Amino acid sequence: MSDIAAKIARLEAQRPDLGDAAVDAAIAALRAESAAQSRQEMRAERIEHARQIVAENYYEAPPDPTVAPRAAAMSAYLRRTVAECNALPLGQIDRTDAAHTRPLLLSQLYIGLDTTEQVELSEAERAELEADQTRRPRAPGERPTRPLSALEALSHDDRRRTMLLGAPGSGKSTFVSHLALCLAGAALCERSRDEAQPESGWLACLPRWGLGDLLPVRVVLRDLAAFAPLAAAPRGSVRLLEEFLAATLADAGCPDALAELTAALRDGGALLLLDGLDEVVGSPVLQRVAETIRDADKGYRAPILVTCRPLDYREEPLRQIAGFPTFTLAELDDAQIQRFVGDWYRELAESGRRPAAQTEADTQALRDAVASRPELRALAGTPLLLTVMALVHAFRGTLPDARALLYYECIELLLLRWRQPRGESDLLEKLGLPQFRSSDLLALMAQLGYEAHLRAERDKGQSGPADLDEPLVMHILAEGFARYDEPRRFALAELVLAALTRGNGLLLKRGPSVYTFAHRTFQEFLAGYHLKGQRDYRKLCGERAPQAHWHEVLTLMVGYQVLQDRDLDKPLSLAEQLITRTPLEQALAGELLVLIGQERAAAYDQGLLKIPGGLWPRARQVLLRLLTQGCTPEAPAPLRHRAGLALGQLCYGPLESLCRTAAQVPMPDPRLPLAVIGLPAQRSAGWQKAQDYYWRPLAAGPFWYGDDNGSRAQPEDEGPLRRAASALGRALRGQEQTQEQSGLLQRMQIAQPCKIARFPVTNADYARFVAADGYAEQHWWTPEGWTFLQPGGHPYDDQEQIITCPRLWNSLRYNSPIQPVVGVSWYEAAAYCIWLTEQGHQDGWLPVQDEIRLPTSLEWERAARHTDQRRHPWGDDPPQPERANYDQTGINLPSPVGCFSAGAAVCGAEDLAGNVLEWMATPNDRPEQNTPEKDFTRRDRVLLSGSAFWQEIEQLCCGSRVRDDPDNRNDYWSFRVLWSPRST
Repeated sequence: MSDIAAKIARLEAQRPDLGDAAVDAAIAALRAESAAQSRQEMRAERIEHARQIVAENYYEAPPDPTVAPRAAAMSAYLRRTVAECNALPLGQIDRTDAAHTRPLLLSQLYIGLDTTEQVELSEAERAELEADQTRRPRAPGERPTRPLSALEALSHDDRRRTMLLGAPGSGKSTFVSHLALCLAGAALCERSRDEAQPESGWLACLPRWGLGDLLPVRVVLRDLAAFAPLAAAPRGSVRLLEEFLAATLADAGCPDALAELTAALRDGGALLLLDGLDEVVGSPVLQRVAETIRDADKGYRAPILVTCRPLDYREEPLRQIAGFPTFTLAELDDAQIQRFVGDWYRELAESGRRPAAQTEADTQALRDAVASRPELRALAGTPLLLTVMALVHAFRGTLPDARALLYYECIELLLLRWRQPRGESDLLEKLGLPQFRSSDLLALMAQLGYEAHLRAERDKGQSGPADLDEPLVMHILAEGFARYDEPRRFALAELVLAALTRGNGLLLKRGPSVYTFAHRTFQEFLAGYHLKGQRDYRKLCGERAPQAHWHEVLTLMVGYQVLQDRDLDKPLSLAEQLITRTPLEQALAGELLVLIGQERAAAYDQGLLKIPGGLWPRARQVLLRLLTQGCTPEAPAPLRHRAGLALGQLCYGPLESLCRTAAQVPMPDPRLPLAVIGLPAQRSAGWQKAQDYYWRPLAAGPFWYGDDNGSRAQPEDEGPLRRAASALGRALRGQEQTQEQSGLLQRMQIAQPCKIARFPVTNADYARFVAADGYAEQHWWTPEGWTFLQPGGHPYDDQEQIITCPRLWNSLRYNSPIQPVVGVSWYEAAAYCIWLTEQGHQDGWLPVQDEIRLPTSLEWERAARHTDQRRHPWGDDPPQPERANYDQTGINLPSPVGCFSAGAAVCGAEDLAGNVLEWMATPNDRPEQNTPEKDFTRRDRVLLSGSAFWQEIEQLCCGSRVRDDPDNRNDYWSFRVLWSPRST
């Protein structure tokens, strides 16, 4: 074993102790040192050989006058490479960014890319995986793997030849630029200690990089193909490549760098980066470029990387260079997306494009937006489209509401701006039709999208974009061009189709004569864009609205009309038409009104908001009836959930505005009196009626209490049903079977009458506490609760700042106004009760001898079970999705309150089975304690009653309970309140 191999082996043995990052950096440095030493030895041999010749010929060579110019030229070349590669070409994506002089830096935004290849984990990686309690359980015999990174792919083959494939926008060129940037930066720092570099060094920015400090030689193959000597040559060769390099270096002002770069390519001290083989089009020139690559393969010892699109690689044998194994870039995973979003907003702040104070909120908002909608998550897997998404969210409008603008920006970028070579004509100029504008081209694409969606309508099982056959595509394009240039209509159609499929990634070729849009969302947006321009718009929309398949199309259409066209007339007319129709169409109408927004509607016509005849009050009435009285088959639970989300937004607007002390709530939900505490609506005639509806009386006396499941423990394998982000390990530890769950039902006693809330506390209810600066007023908090709020008071969240709101307060999946508030600890639930008690005493609706508090486990089960031995709040009939929100209901989120009135208990309280678990004022070790506990230490365990939206049917019983630490803030931990005589 060589000396370097022995050193690497010793480092690998220390990987479990030192960690991957330290070991990878040390190995890279060791290999770099070895490569540098090898080059120095080769140079020394050459020098000694020259000296021997000099000695034999009896003269001494004078100093080489070219050494200093060559060194200066190499430094200039490396600096130019760093500058070019580090400047993110944002202007190509966002034309308005030209006003900023400081470019965004790739070094601050680059996210390491993976390939689709899987490799087995090292021992250290396996140990780390086993320690991760949120991981997915493996099937028997399954071997743990991870993706092979794009960097590792370069050294995966002994010959160090790689063909890296990637879809449009997947990051191929960015990967090349970042690799060249880091290698050039490292080489520059070797030559001068004064050069700036990242804190840990440039090579540390290349995790698992195993090829050392090579000199980057980056060639854009499109430019090589345009090199006149290559086009005129009978055959491509290394000589022509080096002539191209010489011309490029001369243009850059550093021609003397050529000798060192070509020598490094020959002796293995460089990395040849050949970017964009798919951009070389046309048989003669493509053949010359392919011949050049094959000749470089033979003549250079340096590693070689070639990038290409998969379709172009598969369809053209000339691009399939022998000896270059292929690796395909994978889409970004959730962790990579989250990291990019955080880096993006930090770099916007650093470059002066966004205020630094907004960075954290901006980051969380975009992360939540991506997580909230599957179609946004699908786009975010492509680096280019994720960047466009970040641009739209930062400068155009908030996602997901502004997603119509996002899709428009993506389509316009892919259609007209992306991959346009410097100095070349864009697609519109190539058409040669002065009167044909970008809007005309978009209209043609919209007609294709509409036709594709009509085809998807016929195939109900189609979840992705629909196929379009080539004759139909050509017919639509040719018909569109006929009015501009009848004789050339088919030639123009062919030109556009070739540009679409070969150049921009908007329309993909799936097979012989079959095309499809890159993403279904593009198809849906374009279909809506087409619809909005039709003369019979109202009729067409009315025909499409009864089909759920068209709802996203209509939503995107209205979003574009409102945000881009500034047109409220058509959207309001459509909503007015739909609100009187079927439950499915009524839910859509509510969603469209939410998109329009109360402020825009009031500015357009105040009559829209007037009670009772305005469109908004009528929509509230319709949605409330649909939410609380709808049933299968016309209004199944998922549709009622949709209606409830729209109702909450219609009544209250965004949660952010509700947190203001003087929030404007002109049309609150009439079922929720606590959501208007301190607001003018509290003084309205209907408020006391809402109170009577909300508080459900419980008589004192005996009832049955205990475990309905007998000796059956709660399952330990529920983890696969939960999202990885829900801190599974901690949740399961809190769901161990508690002592009271092992016995049979027994007779217990409620000592005094009380009233329990009909619903869990909603986000709108809790917003009044936040608006009252509830997290800053110590007298509303228990002593342990106040300690919990402070920095470091909640180590489970690695908390560095004071807590100011529930953990999921800004998460779009959980913060609809009438969803139950989740992500709250026991301490936050208790503080809300203390605040509400004080408000009730001040306002006079709560007698001074009474209080609002959390229920005990006994009181909660009395509300759920009534006085008999029923298994479920509604009786002994088995649970069904119409009665409760659990795993079979298919909502997979906390549902708006009132969605399951068929599952109400005898007392009238709802959501006592399914939806969310609720904090009790009862310690785990004393479950039958009749008096409420006032405070808990973080070492205590507290009971929660009920069951959650993701749990199975066995947990939907009256006696279902779990235990947890009082500081846990899970995504299905909530609470409801109880009105009772003040406890001592």
